[in-house]
Amino acid sequence: MAVRQWCGLTAGDRVLLAASPADGLLVVHPPAALDAMVVAVHADVLGGGQA
Repeated sequence: MAVRQWCGLTAGDRVLLAASPADGLLVVHPPAALDAMVVAVHADVLGGGQA
């Protein structure tokens, strides 16, 4: 419950899980983090600022 609150997630929210078995890590990406990553990549690729 504490992790959900820290990430701003509620029960039923979708997330992207990314695992690094070699490092023993599981990373939870909430939707807002995915949005920010996509915007940043597009800005880099297209050479513009963030919208």
